Amino acid sequence: RELAQSVHFLPDSGTTVSQGCYAMGILQPAPAVIGPLSLTAVVGLIILIHFTVCVAVLANVSSAESATISSVQIAPTVQCVIGALFLLGIPIIVHAGIGALYKVPSHLSAYILYLFLTLVCIGVFFGLIAKFEQPCVTTSSRSADELAVLTCGIPTATTFAEMCASLIVISVAIYMVWSLNEQIKKRLETDLFRYQEPLALQAQLADEAAAQAQEEAKAAAQAAHRMAVPGALWSQQPGRPAPP
Repeated sequence: RELAQSVHFLPDSGTTVSQGCYAMGILQPAPAVIGPLSLTAVVGLIILIHFTVCVAVLANVSSAESATISSVQIAPTVQCVIGALFLLGIPIIVHAGIGALYKVPSHLSAYILYLFLTLVCIGVFFGLIAKFEQPCVTTSSRSADELAVLTCGIPTATTFAEMCASLIVISVAIYMVWSLNEQIKKRLETDLFRYQEPLALQAQLADEAAAQAQEEAKAAAQAAHRMAVPGALWSQQPGRPAPP
């Protein structure tokens, strides 16, 4: 209770630990163990899957030919923009993997920002596809005897389902990475309190030793004046100003 309600200072360092170090917000972080896997392993799996997705996207984008997604033609320029976004994510993902392995919160914070950027871009991308997608798609038959089939409504529903699934997966990934980031921060604060105690004890002992030495010096000076020790008459008596 005292740890959560007080403000602690590290001696001779100027470092302050605020009193709200253990205060939790509305959103609670995920537990340290999820099923058979630890939170660190779950985040590592997310990072590995994200890295694989980035490499796969980079391998399929083209700057010369248009691609078709849900009957919508994706121009080469748009594909280059998408490839640049996922190319930017590769060093950030590697950076986040190092941060998850060695418990560095700043690495995970950068990865969380990139995940938010990816979430917004994917939402905009699927929104544009839903806007320009044709409501009806004609499926050609392989044989001449069969007629072509006109399908309406299914492409739009498929695009909406893919968009929802992608946004949910990215949102869960953001939540898991944020939970690990919060866990690492709390661990660092706990280590800070653990190392603070011996430093504070050393500072307290040093202050007590200095105060005791000062009291002993005053007592010795007073005893010298009472005993009329030669040379003590010209020394300054404790508690009195020095002679002019």
